[in-house]
Amino acid sequence: MKKEYSLLLRSINGQGADATIGAEAARERSQAEYQVVEHHDTQFWGLMGLDDAIYQFYRDTLQLVFTRVSSPSDVELAMVNWHIVSFGRFAAATDLLRRGYYFEAMMLARDLWEVALSLAALKEGVVTLEELTGTGGATTPKAIAVLSRATDRKVRRALIDLNTALDADEREAIDLFIRLANQATHKSKLHLTMNLALTFAGHGVPLFPYFDLKRAGAAHNALSMASWALISTLPYMHVAFPASDTVWHGRYALAHQAFRDGPGNGPDRALKAWRRVIEHIFVQPSISAPTP
Repeated sequence: MKKEYSLLLRSINGQGADATIGAEAARERSQAEYQVVEHHDTQFWGLMGLDDAIYQFYRDTLQLVFTRVSSPSDVELAMVNWHIVSFGRFAAATDLLRRGYYFEAMMLARDLWEVALSLAALKEGVVTLEELTGTGGATTPKAIAVLSRATDRKVRRALIDLNTALDADEREAIDLFIRLANQATHKSKLHLTMNLALTFAGHGVPLFPYFDLKRAGAAHNALSMASWALISTLPYMHVAFPASDTVWHGRYALAHQAFRDGPGNGPDRALKAWRRVIEHIFVQPSISAPTP
């Protein structure tokens, strides 16, 4: 059976019996990715360096959490595990962006933003852990899905819609991020639109990644917004980071400074407003008490 299955795979691959399956496609993809990485390392070195620095800070932070929190509450345990999941997704998003998978990185950026909002809502008492995990009385898949959508609306309403601290520029920045992230995620509309534009302009549609300064900038803006929000939720695990921990808090402050002086200091209007978005949603939200 093993021999027959191997022959089947080689037939699909269109290669002879001695050929390595997928070798040509793998070489093309690797070469394309390498060329994109070279462009990013020379033209985007500051932003790529920011990603690497945040990754290291995030990893060191989680290591501190593991060594300092011995008997976490249910909420603390959930927050830790949400950050473990997000740590991997942040790493995947930055790696995808570095190799030219811009829209795929934006899809993960949306998830990082959603996690950050959930953690902020949990901290402020907008929702319960049971609501966020889909266990608040729901017993069927349909009921769980309905509860999840209702919880998402509740979070957005409290932290964004009814947040009196958010001004027009901040709301516009949030709407822009959500719109682009949704278009990148839902039926790949953002990527599809770009490919159609290339077709109508008489250009070929690339199969493999390639460097595009405009797309790279848009993707990194989205990832910067999402990761800045996510990093801003780390102090919620206050059991691991007491106020007297000046070493960690000093590094945390430097991470925020890097976001402000890097992406937040560029020409993009939404990113300029994002510093206040972070303050008004994740640091000191002005929200109404949740409705029972």
